[in-house]
Amino acid sequence: MKLWLVCFLLLFCVAETAQWLGQLAWFNSVERSLPLTIAGGVGLAIASNYATIFGRSWPGAIAPKPASPLLSSAVPPPSPTVAAPVKTTQTSRKGDTISFEIKKSK
Repeated sequence: MKLWLVCFLLLFCVAETAQWLGQLAWFNSVERSLPLTIAGGVGLAIASNYATIFGRSWPGAIAPKPASPLLSSAVPPPSPTVAAPVKTTQTSRKGDTISFEIKKSK
């Protein structure tokens, strides 16, 4: 809950600052879409690789459970079974049409 509150307040402050700077004449003439896109991409890259870069996971993140060595080595995997081939019945085609016949079962 604290993370959501911090993110909301941070985004609110950034949006209000951007609106305020947009009203200034000298700042309004500068194109900002490319630098903001690059900054957003860098931020997403850092967030997605946080554990690799800093060697730890996000605070409060759920760590994956390691596989139990007893279960993986004690029980062999089931062997695959091969199904018998299914015989198909030939249907008659009338010309080169894309329609088909529906036969009623008795």
